[in-house]
Amino acid sequence: MADEAMELIEKRIRQAIALIERLRDENENLRNQITRMQDEIQLLKEKSKALAEEREEIKGKIDTAVSMLDKVDLEDVLDNMADEVAEEAADASEKDDSDKE
Repeated sequence: MADEAMELIEKRIRQAIALIERLRDENENLRNQITRMQDEIQLLKEKSKALAEEREEIKGKIDTAVSMLDKVDLEDVLDNMADEVAEEAADASEKDDSDKE
């Protein structure tokens, strides 16, 4: 009976040792995962910061472009373009008339 009790105790001790080893391995794996995830978080934070800076830069350029457009009188520009097209058409018509003579 004492031998059986000792064998049972030894078996339980071996099981406990095996469990402790598995838990140590799992703990190490989890620590490695945490380290990788922390590195990934840092990388994502850096990318996020870079994108936010880029967005602000683009926003500034858009604001500048809009400000420049606000200074330009589009009706005046369109009128000038229409006048230039009309002059070019008149010049072309005059040239055709002189070529025919």
